[in-house]
Formats: sequence, C-alpha cells, structure tokens
Amino acid sequence: MACNKKTCGCNFNVKTVGKCNASKLNIDGSKVDNLNWTEISVPEILCIPKLKPDIEEIDQVYAKIILDNVKLIETPFAYKQYILYTFYISVNGLSTSLPGLITTLTEDVAAILNTPLETTLIAAFNTLETTLGALTATPGVPELIKTVNKLETTIFDLINNINVAVTAVSTAADNLIAALKRIPFSAQAICEAIKSLTDTLDELTTLINSIVGVLTGILNSLNNAVASIKDTAVITAVNALVGVLTTLINTTIPPLVATTTKSINSILSALTQVDCDNAYAFTLIGNAEGTCLSGRKLIIEGTLKQKIVYTAEVDTQSVHSAHYEVPFMAFIIPYAKFEGLTYQKNIEVYDPVTNGPIFINGYVYDPSVGITVDLCEEFNIEKCIEDVYVYALDPRRIFKNVTVFLKAKPGASCN
Repeated sequence: MACNKKTCGCNFNVKTVGKCNASKLNIDGSKVDNLNWTEISVPEILCIPKLKPDIEEIDQVYAKIILDNVKLIETPFAYKQYILYTFYISVNGLSTSLPGLITTLTEDVAAILNTPLETTLIAAFNTLETTLGALTATPGVPELIKTVNKLETTIFDLINNINVAVTAVSTAADNLIAALKRIPFSAQAICEAIKSLTDTLDELTTLINSIVGVLTGILNSLNNAVASIKDTAVITAVNALVGVLTTLINTTIPPLVATTTKSINSILSALTQVDCDNAYAFTLIGNAEGTCLSGRKLIIEGTLKQKIVYTAEVDTQSVHSAHYEVPFMAFIIPYAKFEGLTYQKNIEVYDPVTNGPIFINGYVYDPSVGITVDLCEEFNIEKCIEDVYVYALDPRRIFKNVTVFLKAKPGASCN
C-alpha cells in the first residue's frame, strides 16, 4: 500500500508526549536523604487490537505514569561494628591505675578493722566478759552477759561482712583487669566487669558508712542493759567498754571512714570515665552481592498508561490509535534510618587491624538496646519518563521501551 503522507514523504519522525527533562531533577549528593532514587526500563511488545488496521508508520506515543501504591518495608542489612576510640583509651588507662587504687582501698579498710575493731574493741569486750563471769551472782548480771555476747556477735558479723565485701571488690577488680587484657578486645565484657565492680563498691560503701551507726547502737544497748544494775564493780567494768566505744565513735572511726570513702570514690571516679552507654559504633557495608542495603526498601507499584498513534495501511481514516496499560513494580533503597540513632560522619573508632584509630561514617549505639530500623516515615515519589523508544516489528506488533526515573523524597514522620 502506498504511503499516506504525500507531503512529507515516508520518513516518519515519532513524536513522544509525556517525557520530562531528567536533568532538571535536583539531587544533592552531599545529603544522604537525597540519594533515594532508581531508574527502571519497561520493555514490551504491544500487539495492535484485532479491530484495528495494520501499521504503516508510528506517528506519536503518549506515556503517563500513575502510582498506585508505595510501601516501606524492612530488609536485612550488613554492618560492621567498632569500638569507639575514646572508650578504648579510657579503659586502657584503667589497667594502669586500678591495681594501685584497689591496694590503697584494701589498706584503708584494714586500718579500720585491724586495730580499732578486731584488737581494741574485741579486747574490751573480752575484758568485760571476764569480769562479768566472776559476778554472775549479782542480780541482773546473767542477763547482761547475754546482752554483751549478742552485741559482740554483732561486731563479729560486721567485721566478717566487711571482709567479704573487700574480697568481692578485689575479685571484681581482677576480673576487670582480665577483661581489659582479653583478645579480641571486648567492650561488652569490660562493661559487665565495670558494673560488677561498681556494685561491689556500693555494697562496701554501705557497710563502711554503717560502722559508726552500729557502734552507736551497741553503746545505747549496753547503757540500757546496765541501767538497772547498782553493783559498782559491774558499772566500772561496763564503763570501760563504754569509754572504748565512745572514743571509737567520736574520735577514731570517723576519719578512717572518711579516708576509706575517699578511696572508694577514687575508684568509682576512674570507672565513670568509661562511657559504657556509648562504647560502640557501626557502619553499613555491602553484602555478598556488593549491594549496600540500608535495612529499608520502598516498594512502588504503578501503571504505565500509553497511547500509540499510528498511520494505518488504509486509504480512508488513516490515523488510528491503540491504548495500553502496563502495571509495573520498582523498588528504591532509601537512606538508612534507625530508631533513636543519628547518622554521624567521621566517628573515631578503634581498628584492631592497625591497632589504632580510624574514622567511619555511621552510628553510635548501645548493643544491649540493639538496632531497630525506623519504618515510621513517609516518602513522596517524584516520577519522570526519561525516554520512550518505539519500533514497529511488523504491521501488527510494536516493540516499545520506556525508561522511568523515580525519586523518593522524605516526607512526614508518623512519630
């Protein structure tokens, strides 16, 4: 059949309607939330409907994108964990300072227990018990002896509890030093050891601060127990112990307690320099396929609406059109976002390979809390048809390829 376009010959130029200029899309590569885009091709072979005449030449192609659904889902992602360099430096200082601090604390506690309590006070109790043992016929003395024995047991229990607490502190300190020397370096093990040492120091502090109160309670109980006894020998013997207790309460023990408390606080101060809540950082890395997943994926479902206008191989009504709708699905890997975490550049971390600091871009986090992908964000999709290619394979079939550019722009958060 002859060409129907007599005025221009048969060199047809296909006009495309619906394309946009992709170069005008603004993408700031310095902002991670702007790098959320993808490009897809929709190739297909379109068949002319049976009721339509054969194709002579294609004149125009109209294309339009309709977005039907956009959904944000969670996907696996790969990351590499590092220890913050500030944490690494702070814990290394502990291995040097901690042994001396523990030794000082042990000596300070011994200064309280050895002479004031285990020697002076217990000797005074023994002297009183010996004196009262010879005066059991005196009214009220048998009951007083029972009271004295009970009060002495209180002293022994206090001394024993303090010794147990000091041993626990020493053991916890040894465990911390062992954790500091562990290979590979483990911030989690170190922080667990620090918490254990802190807990034992708190228990020891409570016991040390209770000494004056315990002695005061013993003094009051002793005075109450002897109040009804009139025997001079008994009163004199009890007053000797009262004098020892009074001296310990008012003069001897307070400065020793203050010194010990200062030693405990020195250890706690060294431990608080280690920030276990911010010990780790991580950066996203590529998976086995070389793709750097962010933990989030946008699923975009849409419809590509097209109209092909062509010149038919007929003498009358030569211009015809055919309409097509093609569903498509695309995905965009948006920028990473995690609940409670902020993206940071140039985080200084410890690299075990070089045994020194390196810088990463990523997130500071607490492994005990974990990493939770933030799916509570909406995206606005910008769409652009970059290119439309059509070619008549034969009078009844058309090969067509549409290149689509999709960009996701962060919108409102559902928080």
